[in-house]
Amino acid sequence: MRHAAAFFILLFALVSAGCSEGAGAPTEEMKLPIEMDTKQKDPEPAAGKQPGPAGEKMSKEWVVNRLDEISRYYFSRQEEALNQNLPFEEFREDLQRYMTNRFIDQEQLEQYYDGGIGMTRLFLFHYEPGTLRARTTILEQTKDRIVVKTMWFANELNSGYYEISTLQKSGGNWLLDEKRREETPKGGFQLTIQEAETYLKNYPYAEKPFQSVNFVGNQTLEDAHGEFAVFYQFDCDGEKYYISPIDGYVLSADLEHY
Repeated sequence: MRHAAAFFILLFALVSAGCSEGAGAPTEEMKLPIEMDTKQKDPEPAAGKQPGPAGEKMSKEWVVNRLDEISRYYFSRQEEALNQNLPFEEFREDLQRYMTNRFIDQEQLEQYYDGGIGMTRLFLFHYEPGTLRARTTILEQTKDRIVVKTMWFANELNSGYYEISTLQKSGGNWLLDEKRREETPKGGFQLTIQEAETYLKNYPYAEKPFQSVNFVGNQTLEDAHGEFAVFYQFDCDGEKYYISPIDGYVLSADLEHY
Protein backbone atom coordinates (compact mmCIF):
# COMPACT_ATOMS: atom_id res chain seq x y z
CA MET A 1 0.00 0.00 0.00
CA ARG A 2 1.41 3.34 -0.94
CA HIS A 3 2.48 5.76 1.75
CA ALA A 4 0.19 8.63 2.66
CA ALA A 5 2.78 11.01 1.24
CA ALA A 6 1.65 9.98 -2.25
CA PHE A 7 -1.29 12.39 -1.81
CA PHE A 8 1.07 15.30 -1.27
CA ILE A 9 3.28 14.11 -4.14
CA LEU A 10 0.32 14.21 -6.52
CA LEU A 11 -0.56 17.74 -5.43
CA PHE A 12 3.05 18.81 -5.80
CA ALA A 13 3.18 17.41 -9.32
CA LEU A 14 0.24 19.59 -10.30
CA VAL A 15 2.18 22.66 -9.13
CA SER A 16 5.57 21.85 -10.63
CA ALA A 17 5.78 18.90 -12.97
CA GLY A 18 9.14 17.54 -14.08
CA CYS A 19 10.41 14.77 -16.25
CA SER A 20 13.41 12.48 -15.95
CA GLU A 21 16.16 12.61 -18.54
CA GLY A 22 18.35 9.68 -19.50
CA ALA A 23 21.41 9.21 -17.33
CA GLY A 24 24.46 6.99 -17.09
CA ALA A 25 24.32 3.86 -14.96
CA PRO A 26 26.32 4.11 -11.71
CA THR A 27 29.10 1.67 -11.00
CA GLU A 28 31.41 1.08 -8.09
CA GLU A 29 33.96 3.28 -9.91
CA MET A 30 31.51 6.19 -10.01
CA LYS A 31 31.54 6.78 -6.26
CA LEU A 32 31.80 10.49 -5.48
CA PRO A 33 33.30 12.02 -2.34
CA ILE A 34 30.74 12.72 0.35
CA GLU A 35 29.97 16.44 0.28
CA MET A 36 28.74 16.57 3.85
CA ASP A 37 31.69 16.88 6.22
CA THR A 38 30.84 14.13 8.69
CA LYS A 39 33.94 14.95 10.74
CA GLN A 40 32.83 18.50 11.52
CA LYS A 41 33.36 19.15 15.21
CA ASP A 42 31.52 22.44 15.52
CA PRO A 43 28.73 22.24 18.10
CA GLU A 44 25.19 22.45 16.71
CA PRO A 45 23.36 25.62 17.77
CA ALA A 46 20.21 25.30 19.80
CA ALA A 47 16.92 25.77 17.96
CA GLY A 48 16.44 29.42 17.01
CA LYS A 49 19.92 30.42 18.18
CA GLN A 50 22.02 32.28 15.63
CA PRO A 51 25.83 32.04 15.24
CA GLY A 52 28.18 34.51 16.84
CA PRO A 53 30.42 37.24 15.37
CA ALA A 54 29.65 38.82 11.99
CA GLY A 55 31.58 37.14 9.22
CA GLU A 56 31.89 33.83 11.07
CA LYS A 57 32.01 30.91 8.64
CA MET A 58 29.11 28.54 9.07
CA SER A 59 29.59 24.79 8.84
CA LYS A 60 27.48 22.70 6.48
CA GLU A 61 25.91 21.14 9.56
CA TRP A 62 24.80 24.55 10.78
CA VAL A 63 23.23 25.36 7.39
CA VAL A 64 21.47 21.98 7.32
CA ASN A 65 20.11 22.54 10.81
CA ARG A 66 18.93 26.05 9.96
CA LEU A 67 17.04 24.95 6.82
CA ASP A 68 15.48 22.05 8.71
CA GLU A 69 14.56 24.37 11.58
CA ILE A 70 12.89 26.84 9.20
CA SER A 71 10.90 24.07 7.55
CA ARG A 72 9.75 22.52 10.83
CA TYR A 73 8.82 25.89 12.32
CA TYR A 74 6.84 26.84 9.23
CA PHE A 75 4.63 23.77 9.36
CA SER A 76 4.09 23.68 13.12
CA ARG A 77 3.27 27.39 13.32
CA GLN A 78 1.11 27.21 10.21
CA GLU A 79 -1.02 24.48 11.71
CA GLU A 80 -1.47 26.50 14.89
CA ALA A 81 -2.39 29.62 12.92
CA LEU A 82 -4.96 27.74 10.83
CA ASN A 83 -6.49 26.16 13.92
CA GLN A 84 -6.82 29.63 15.44
CA ASN A 85 -8.22 31.09 12.20
CA LEU A 86 -5.57 33.79 12.21
CA PRO A 87 -5.43 36.12 9.20
CA PHE A 88 -2.40 35.60 7.01
CA GLU A 89 -0.84 38.95 7.93
CA GLU A 90 -0.66 37.84 11.55
CA PHE A 91 0.91 34.55 10.47
CA ARG A 92 3.36 36.52 8.30
CA GLU A 93 4.66 38.32 11.38
CA ASP A 94 5.73 34.96 12.82
CA LEU A 95 7.32 33.89 9.54
CA GLN A 96 9.43 37.05 9.34
CA ARG A 97 11.73 35.59 12.00
CA TYR A 98 12.60 32.77 9.60
CA MET A 99 12.11 34.04 6.04
CA THR A 100 12.19 37.31 4.15
CA ASN A 101 9.12 39.07 2.77
CA ARG A 102 10.56 38.47 -0.68
CA PHE A 103 10.51 34.72 -0.10
CA ILE A 104 7.00 34.80 1.36
CA ASP A 105 5.71 36.71 -1.67
CA GLN A 106 7.63 34.79 -4.34
CA GLU A 107 6.46 31.45 -2.96
CA GLN A 108 2.87 32.73 -2.81
CA LEU A 109 2.53 31.49 0.75
CA GLU A 110 -0.55 33.66 1.36
CA GLN A 111 -2.37 31.97 -1.52
CA TYR A 112 -1.64 28.50 -0.18
CA TYR A 113 -2.30 29.47 3.42
CA ASP A 114 -5.79 30.52 2.43
CA GLY A 115 -6.14 27.25 0.50
CA GLY A 116 -5.40 25.06 3.53
CA ILE A 117 -2.52 23.17 5.13
CA GLY A 118 -2.38 20.42 2.48
CA MET A 119 -1.03 22.56 -0.34
CA THR A 120 1.30 24.72 1.73
CA ARG A 121 3.08 21.68 3.12
CA LEU A 122 4.45 21.00 -0.37
CA PHE A 123 6.46 24.19 -0.62
CA LEU A 124 8.96 23.68 2.18
CA PHE A 125 8.84 19.91 2.46
CA HIS A 126 11.83 19.93 0.13
CA TYR A 127 14.00 20.32 3.21
CA GLU A 128 14.01 16.70 4.29
CA PRO A 129 16.63 15.94 6.94
CA GLY A 130 17.74 12.88 4.96
CA THR A 131 18.59 14.66 1.73
CA LEU A 132 20.10 17.62 3.58
CA ARG A 133 22.44 15.38 5.56
CA ALA A 134 23.23 13.14 2.61
CA ARG A 135 24.56 15.97 0.46
CA THR A 136 24.63 19.71 1.00
CA THR A 137 27.11 21.89 -0.88
CA ILE A 138 27.87 25.50 0.05
CA LEU A 139 28.14 27.47 -3.21
CA GLU A 140 28.67 30.94 -1.77
CA GLN A 141 29.24 32.36 1.71
CA THR A 142 29.75 35.96 2.80
CA LYS A 143 29.14 37.75 6.07
CA ASP A 144 25.45 38.21 5.24
CA ARG A 145 24.62 35.65 2.53
CA ILE A 146 24.87 31.85 2.18
CA VAL A 147 23.89 29.93 -0.96
CA VAL A 148 23.65 26.15 -0.81
CA LYS A 149 22.73 23.30 -3.15
CA THR A 150 20.59 20.45 -1.83
CA MET A 151 18.68 17.55 -3.42
CA TRP A 152 15.04 16.68 -4.02
CA PHE A 153 14.60 13.00 -4.84
CA ALA A 154 12.36 11.66 -7.60
CA ASN A 155 8.87 10.38 -6.99
CA GLU A 156 6.23 8.79 -9.20
CA LEU A 157 5.32 12.02 -10.98
CA ASN A 158 8.37 14.23 -10.66
CA SER A 159 12.02 13.81 -11.54
CA GLY A 160 14.84 14.37 -9.10
CA TYR A 161 16.49 17.78 -9.14
CA TYR A 162 18.80 20.07 -7.21
CA GLU A 163 17.48 22.98 -5.19
CA ILE A 164 19.49 26.17 -4.72
CA SER A 165 18.59 27.95 -1.46
CA THR A 166 19.74 31.35 -0.22
CA LEU A 167 19.95 32.40 3.42
CA GLN A 168 20.17 36.16 4.03
CA LYS A 169 21.29 37.73 7.31
CA SER A 170 18.91 40.43 8.54
CA GLY A 171 18.66 41.92 12.00
CA GLY A 172 21.09 39.33 13.34
CA ASN A 173 19.04 36.38 12.04
CA TRP A 174 19.62 34.13 9.02
CA LEU A 175 16.44 34.11 6.94
CA LEU A 176 15.40 32.00 3.98
CA ASP A 177 15.41 34.44 1.06
CA GLU A 178 15.12 32.36 -2.10
CA LYS A 179 15.00 28.85 -3.47
CA ARG A 180 15.10 27.77 -7.08
CA ARG A 181 15.22 24.52 -8.99
CA GLU A 182 18.20 23.27 -10.99
CA GLU A 183 17.93 20.19 -13.17
CA THR A 184 20.43 17.39 -12.53
CA PRO A 185 23.08 16.87 -15.21
CA LYS A 186 23.29 13.76 -17.34
CA GLY A 187 24.26 10.96 -14.98
CA GLY A 188 21.94 12.16 -12.23
CA PHE A 189 22.98 12.53 -8.60
CA GLN A 190 25.38 9.57 -8.68
CA LEU A 191 24.67 8.94 -5.02
CA THR A 192 27.38 7.10 -3.15
CA ILE A 193 26.46 4.14 -0.97
CA GLN A 194 27.22 6.21 2.12
CA GLU A 195 24.96 9.06 0.96
CA ALA A 196 22.12 6.61 0.27
CA GLU A 197 22.64 5.10 3.72
CA THR A 198 22.55 8.55 5.35
CA TYR A 199 19.24 9.29 3.62
CA LEU A 200 17.64 6.03 4.76
CA LYS A 201 18.81 6.62 8.34
CA ASN A 202 16.78 9.85 8.19
CA TYR A 203 13.99 8.44 6.02
CA PRO A 204 10.97 10.78 6.33
CA TYR A 205 8.34 8.11 5.60
CA ALA A 206 9.42 5.52 8.16
CA GLU A 207 7.14 5.16 11.17
CA LYS A 208 10.23 5.46 13.36
CA PRO A 209 13.93 5.95 12.50
CA PHE A 210 15.71 2.80 11.39
CA GLN A 211 18.11 1.48 14.01
CA SER A 212 20.28 -0.30 11.46
CA VAL A 213 20.83 0.34 7.76
CA ASN A 214 23.13 -2.07 5.94
CA PHE A 215 24.12 -2.08 2.27
CA VAL A 216 23.39 -5.44 0.62
CA GLY A 217 24.54 -4.83 -2.95
CA ASN A 218 23.48 -3.58 -6.37
CA GLN A 219 20.22 -4.88 -7.83
CA THR A 220 18.81 -4.59 -11.35
CA LEU A 221 15.03 -4.40 -11.14
CA GLU A 222 13.01 -5.92 -13.97
CA ASP A 223 10.22 -3.35 -13.82
CA ALA A 224 12.62 -0.45 -14.43
CA HIS A 225 14.46 0.31 -17.66
CA GLY A 226 17.95 1.18 -18.83
CA GLU A 227 20.27 2.93 -16.41
CA PHE A 228 17.33 3.60 -14.07
CA ALA A 229 17.03 -0.14 -13.44
CA VAL A 230 20.15 -0.19 -11.23
CA PHE A 231 19.36 0.23 -7.52
CA TYR A 232 21.25 -0.01 -4.24
CA GLN A 233 19.66 -2.57 -1.93
CA PHE A 234 19.64 -1.96 1.83
CA ASP A 235 18.52 -3.98 4.83
CA CYS A 236 16.70 -1.53 7.11
CA ASP A 237 15.83 -3.20 10.40
CA GLY A 238 15.21 -6.44 8.53
CA GLU A 239 13.16 -4.88 5.72
CA LYS A 240 14.50 -4.44 2.18
CA TYR A 241 14.64 -1.00 0.59
CA TYR A 242 15.94 -0.03 -2.83
CA ILE A 243 17.21 3.44 -3.76
CA SER A 244 18.30 4.67 -7.17
CA PRO A 245 21.75 6.30 -7.22
CA ILE A 246 20.60 8.22 -10.32
CA ASP A 247 17.59 10.13 -8.98
CA GLY A 248 17.05 8.95 -5.39
CA TYR A 249 13.85 7.04 -6.19
CA VAL A 250 13.05 4.75 -3.22
CA LEU A 251 11.22 1.42 -3.31
CA SER A 252 10.22 -0.85 -0.44
CA ALA A 253 10.57 -4.63 -0.48
CA ASP A 254 7.22 -5.01 -2.27
CA LEU A 255 8.52 -2.60 -4.94
CA GLU A 256 6.07 0.14 -4.00
CA HIS A 257 7.32 3.69 -4.03
CA TYR A 258 7.14 5.92 -0.97
